[in-house]
Amino acid sequence: MKFRIPWSILQRKHYLKSSEDKVGQEALANIFRAAEASVEFGGVLISLRMVLDDLSGVTGENVARLPEYLEDAMKAAYNRYMTYLDSFGPDEAYLRKKVETELGTKMIHLKMRCSGIGSEWGKVTLLGTSGISGSYVEHRA
Repeated sequence: MKFRIPWSILQRKHYLKSSEDKVGQEALANIFRAAEASVEFGGVLISLRMVLDDLSGVTGENVARLPEYLEDAMKAAYNRYMTYLDSFGPDEAYLRKKVETELGTKMIHLKMRCSGIGSEWGKVTLLGTSGISGSYVEHRA
């Protein structure tokens, strides 16, 4: 998975290192921490999806009840995802949306491969906004 950081942000990071703008430095550090955590957790979600695909077969011919360790992993992934999204403050709405878009897609891929996982998974979205823009339909293309 590629994670591209815009050049303007990288330039700003360079300038902020040598500046006295502590608020800007902290905001930029938060962006990099969120990006790093998002990429790392995204890798975990992809690995979990691959395990589910291996268990069920290419076309779903081996569908069966999930082993307990995978049920626990799915619950842990959901809890970690929701905790991570809740950790963003009101002034970090843009960052939350970016993380929600990146990880929400992977979470929905997990959700599609399992049944009976609980109604709480209905809270997993791709964006915190409504409308077709950024919706699941757009990401399927």
